[in-house]
Amino acid sequence: MQDKTDLTSLIFGRLSLESIPYHEPILVVTFAIAALAGLGLLGFITYKQFWGTLWHDWITSIDHKKIGIMYIILAFVMLLRGFSDALMMRAQQAMAFAGSEASCPRNTMTSCLPFTA
Repeated sequence: MQDKTDLTSLIFGRLSLESIPYHEPILVVTFAIAALAGLGLLGFITYKQFWGTLWHDWITSIDHKKIGIMYIILAFVMLLRGFSDALMMRAQQAMAFAGSEASCPRNTMTSCLPFTA
């Protein structure tokens, strides 16, 4: 049987709690807003008791019309994601005008975007 630290390093590699950028307020606030929005959505679905309907009528559906609707909704969400990434990149470029440094170093732009993995 493997040691717990060996298993943790096997799964996470060098990633640890010290890797979380608590010193970057933009990232922390963005994560907090996304987490609260997700919890709010889950709470709304639970409060309105939509879990049964959502599971039986939508998630496990084989109806081509419902699958198409879910595909369109996902495409719209990805469009909004791309639009928000583009806005953040433009804001980064605007803040780094005339040789001044912006909020992110020049070579780590993708690490400053909250939706980029």
